[in-house]
Parts: sequence; structure tokens; C-alpha cells
Amino acid sequence: MIKSAVRGVVVTALTTTLALLPTLAQAEETGQDDNERLRLTGVTWLDTTPESIEVGDSWATRLQLYTEKTKKTDKKQPGKKQLQYVGDGGSECGAVRVHKNHVTTQCERTLRLKQGTLTLSDMITYNPKAGVTAKTGIIGGTGKYLSAYGEGSITLKGRYVHIDLLVEE
Repeated sequence: MIKSAVRGVVVTALTTTLALLPTLAQAEETGQDDNERLRLTGVTWLDTTPESIEVGDSWATRLQLYTEKTKKTDKKQPGKKQLQYVGDGGSECGAVRVHKNHVTTQCERTLRLKQGTLTLSDMITYNPKAGVTAKTGIIGGTGKYLSAYGEGSITLKGRYVHIDLLVEE
């Protein structure tokens, strides 16, 4: 038979452990080691956006993706910045609202990188003839990014798309 004093210690230890488990799991998930900052520049090579957008219209864009790298040429001088090809991507968008010169679009975007893919989703209201910066959400991925989530910003400006993401895993 277990003595009541020992039984009390065991019950207290188990209760404390069970109470702390969610806190410990949450602290582990938010560690900085699991975050990755991705800054990409996309150059559009295919764009099927209609000239005059109406509600219900849909279109696709295809991108070549680059990241900025600094190439050191001399120890005394700062390095030269260059764009390095890192993959490709695409988006499928649909117009959900058109009002005067602004359109609201729902877009799903896929970024195919060497270590896996990332899937983004966003709803943006903008003037198609002007640039815009808006929020985008990471909704999934494959490979290295299999359990990825997070958010970032996307800037649409002419045939360039600038993507700045904080990928959490």
C-alpha cells in the first residue's frame, strides 16, 4: 500500500506536470530557431489579367523568383548586390469586387523553391494601374516548409512582385 504522504506527492507532481504541458509546448513552438525570413523578388513572365476587369474574371500569372545576395569582391570594399535565381511561382486570382478604378481580388500563390513549396493566400483591394503593398498569409507548403505557417507582405508594382515573409514552422 502507498502511504498517504507519498500518494500526495505523486498527485501533486502529476497535476503540476499536466498543468505545465500546454505552456511548455507553446514556448517551444514560438522559438526563434523555427522562423525563417524570406525576401523574394518575382519577375512576371506570363500574365493573363484582362484589360477591363469585371466581377467573376480570373487570371493567372507566372513568375521567376530571385533573392538578393551580396557578392564580396574585396575585403576593404562593401560587396556588390546581385539577384540570384531561387525558383519560380505563380498565382491564380479572381475578381470579387470592382468599384470605379479599384478591384478586390482573392489570390492563391505558390512559390516553388529548391527546398520546397510555399502556398500563400490573400485578398487585396488595389488600383491595377498603380502599385500596392498588402498582407498575405502562408497557408501551407511541402518539403522543408511542410508545416509552415505565418504571414508577410506582398508588393505588386508593374511586372515586379516583392514578397517578404516570416515563415514559422
